Amino acid sequence: MRTPWRRPLATVGALAGALVLVPVWVPGQPVPPPAPAPAPGGRTFLGLSEDRILEVIRTGRIVSRQGVGSTSINLHLHLAAELDAAWKPRTTNHGERYRAEIAAFRLNRLLGLSRVPPAVSRSIPRSVLRLAADTTVVFERDGTARGAAIYWVPVLRDSMIDRPRDQERWTSWLRQGNTIPADQGARAEEISTLLVFDMLTGNWDRWSGGNVAMDATGHLLYRDNNGAFDEPFVEGLMHRSMAGLRRTQKFHRGVLDRARALTEASLRAEMALDPDRDHPPLTDPQVRSLLRRRDALVTYVDGLVARYGAQRVYVW
Repeated sequence: MRTPWRRPLATVGALAGALVLVPVWVPGQPVPPPAPAPAPGGRTFLGLSEDRILEVIRTGRIVSRQGVGSTSINLHLHLAAELDAAWKPRTTNHGERYRAEIAAFRLNRLLGLSRVPPAVSRSIPRSVLRLAADTTVVFERDGTARGAAIYWVPVLRDSMIDRPRDQERWTSWLRQGNTIPADQGARAEEISTLLVFDMLTGNWDRWSGGNVAMDATGHLLYRDNNGAFDEPFVEGLMHRSMAGLRRTQKFHRGVLDRARALTEASLRAEMALDPDRDHPPLTDPQVRSLLRRRDALVTYVDGLVARYGAQRVYVW
């Protein structure tokens, strides 16, 4: 279980000098429907401009940093700006897993989602990091360390949907022949789409504990994607991914349509938007594995449609 990035609870934030009110979800209340997906070119994350978030976490001056990781190195970067970042570096024991965080964010965009915190490549000088001499962080010849800067979500809560009894409950909702409670439609869709997302990314670490956080309004965030895009993606990992996907038989049509539309060219174009051109978020083998998982996803969903009909499978 990885230590979640947390900040003291707050309901008011600031961006570019303007106050942003964050409605806080109250436990026990139904999760409100998610906001409509932002129009292309005007994307937002939790009400903030996605472009602005990426600019700040990539270039904002680091005032201080604090270690928040347990099994891997995660730093909370306090920035001289209106928001902060988490930073996951390249290390000797976790290699370049940090790139998975960036790739997951980029894939989230291609699927028309706004559920993965914005992430971007950022190199930081050793003098700024002030790490111990025996650190596992890998430094380049120029004295900088590569990593992923990730938007520090100011309010995070444990959704608790990974508890065994809760997993049994929502798995039942998502089976054909069972009904989703009227007040749980939004949560059911978020879980179903999370299972689709993890199938596409090949994330094996979602349900190990503490990796299904929600924001202040009670909506799930698809964060902590370190376990995604493993390569080589052997058959055992494919079976594991399919087992997770089979927990749902109900899907969001728009998300599946966008998954069908993924191509090698569209994936490369989106990944190329990250500024570190020498170390793209996905390698060629990772792109091919992603498309192989996509094909397995589509085959599974098409089989359900043939058996139950599109209306019962595409619930959202």
